[in-house]
Amino acid sequence: MRWLSAWATITDLHRRCSCNHYAVIVRVLAGADWYWKPETAKDAVFSEEDIAVSQFFSEGNGGEMRLSYHGYPKGYAQLIDSPNEFHIMPMQIDTKNRHYSGPGFKPDILPRSATSPPNASYSGILECPCTTRIKKEWWQAHATLSKGTCHDLVENSSECFSAVPSVVKGSTYNTKVVANKSLPSGCVVQAHASGVVDAVWNQDRSANTCGQSAPTKVHSVGFAASKIVSVTVEVSEATSEATITITGPAEVWFGVGLGASSMCLHPQADECPSGGPYAIIVSGSSVTEHKLDQHAPGVQLARSVHVKSIAVQGGERTVVVTRPLKGLTQRHFTFNPKADKLDFISAHGVSLVFAKHNLHDSSTLNFVSVDQLTCICRAGIQGKINGAGFPYPGPCAGQPTGDLAFEHNPTCSVQTYSGGLRCCIHGNYLLDTDQEPPEEYQEYHMKFRFYFEEYVPGPKPSHQNLLRLYWTTEAFAGEYDIVPCLPGTPTQDCIQVITSRWKIRDLLRDCTLRSDSSCTGVGSTDASKTAGVKLIYAGPHCHAPSCLSMELYNADTGRLICHMEPAVGQSNNTYDEKGFVALPPCLWGSLDEGLLEPELLSLDTELLSIKRNNNTVGHYGEMASWQMRGILVPRAEDAGQAEQAAALAPSKRRWAELMV
Repeated sequence: MRWLSAWATITDLHRRCSCNHYAVIVRVLAGADWYWKPETAKDAVFSEEDIAVSQFFSEGNGGEMRLSYHGYPKGYAQLIDSPNEFHIMPMQIDTKNRHYSGPGFKPDILPRSATSPPNASYSGILECPCTTRIKKEWWQAHATLSKGTCHDLVENSSECFSAVPSVVKGSTYNTKVVANKSLPSGCVVQAHASGVVDAVWNQDRSANTCGQSAPTKVHSVGFAASKIVSVTVEVSEATSEATITITGPAEVWFGVGLGASSMCLHPQADECPSGGPYAIIVSGSSVTEHKLDQHAPGVQLARSVHVKSIAVQGGERTVVVTRPLKGLTQRHFTFNPKADKLDFISAHGVSLVFAKHNLHDSSTLNFVSVDQLTCICRAGIQGKINGAGFPYPGPCAGQPTGDLAFEHNPTCSVQTYSGGLRCCIHGNYLLDTDQEPPEEYQEYHMKFRFYFEEYVPGPKPSHQNLLRLYWTTEAFAGEYDIVPCLPGTPTQDCIQVITSRWKIRDLLRDCTLRSDSSCTGVGSTDASKTAGVKLIYAGPHCHAPSCLSMELYNADTGRLICHMEPAVGQSNNTYDEKGFVALPPCLWGSLDEGLLEPELLSLDTELLSIKRNNNTVGHYGEMASWQMRGILVPRAEDAGQAEQAAALAPSKRRWAELMV
């Protein structure tokens, strides 16, 4: 759920109100799958600084988290300036059994890839198995390298000459095999302004590297064709300008999002706090720039492109625009003139009106320096799931940040990925193609109650602001597979463990609270200004039915910070249903409330998360998130002053709050 103030907008309509600053307590049990990303309204008038204009709520989320505590200790809250609207997008999967009306729950028809055992108390489609309706594809990819040595060499001339047209655009391709000590070994190309591309396979084991004679100022061209559009980008470091040519269907809108392989730039499990990429949208003779959101149109940006030409021929519309390499704002894409590739997404609609896309795709554009030697290298196994690009070189981090890559968890590779968020596509049936979806539709009603408190300023303000501090034990993968234990293993020994290590500063984002709800304040990552963080709330997030425990440690001292074991439902009674769990969070506050006082954790404090699951059977899409909230402690000359500054800092600002 996301709340917006009167000074934030998600459309071109900028509204104002004379609302007071309020503290609102929201009690919601729905989990957010995606959301609209707000921006500060152009006509916003603020009475104070550092008041958030939007807030993102996901703490204690998920339908299986029934009876989990949703709240913060007294005196702490998420703060927002004059809230007046909210948006929610729940993640729901229809698991109703149309063929059973008896007591308890029995799963209905399941796809063959579901891992749930017979007579399970849950439906296997909850874990989003990749059914035969999902198209998975992968291939040996190749890429350009302008400087250095290929980590994975092309094996022979046949592979070289077949790979070159897939990564370098040309009108004519010349091929030859040489043994030349002055050239880099392996596959080398030289693209000319005339459109001629010379592809050379050098058999000599040369010590020369790519780009040894490259000019100081780069002039490079990249081309790629997705299933939706074709894109050419010409980058000139001398003029600090990029020329972008996009060709797509003439009768509908089309667009490209730069620097991304999906509509979420930096996914965090099933959340997307940073929104989507910068995009150029073509609707007839109109060319606009946008900051997209995950599965949402986002916001239109200030114009930075100059339209050089628009032409329609053979049912296709070709648009040529120029713009500076450096983005006009932080939301505009900035080109790196020395980059060897550029990921992009593309889509088109059903009319010239920019709305929900009809088709979408992802691709990679490879750059070559004009009239300069460029190496062609192997770029690993790349792929797509239902047209969406699978992250390369993979979504899983190495140790000690995470364990999944080391353990070769199936979620790390497009070849082994078998279920989870990437196969949980909006509007898609989680059944195989030969299984008939039920005709009965389900209608849901949601009820919300909002409890608010007006903020009271003063030397001792009514509330302190809580910053969002988020981390996943699966370390950027967003999810992972629970791999079944070996046959014959005693049930009590079927336990899968993953760990992650990170520092407090990795949780912080140095930017003003007004600019984005994921910001933690200017100077928050600067040790000369910030002493550290005090955790007030730590909510573990994992899934029924296999989650056993989550633990958070101060890795520097070995002290246990938070331990959570799910409370598992045991009956068919309301709020005690078998198959559901409650996940109690850890809270810190005042001794008067019976809580431990929060500990100051410096920016360089290393944290350790340990997650345990029962793996008697396999599961897809498991998560191990830490949805945390804390306060920032400013730096002072001594510890006493730091404590005093931490207590008084909120009184210098005028805040209103939201609390889940």
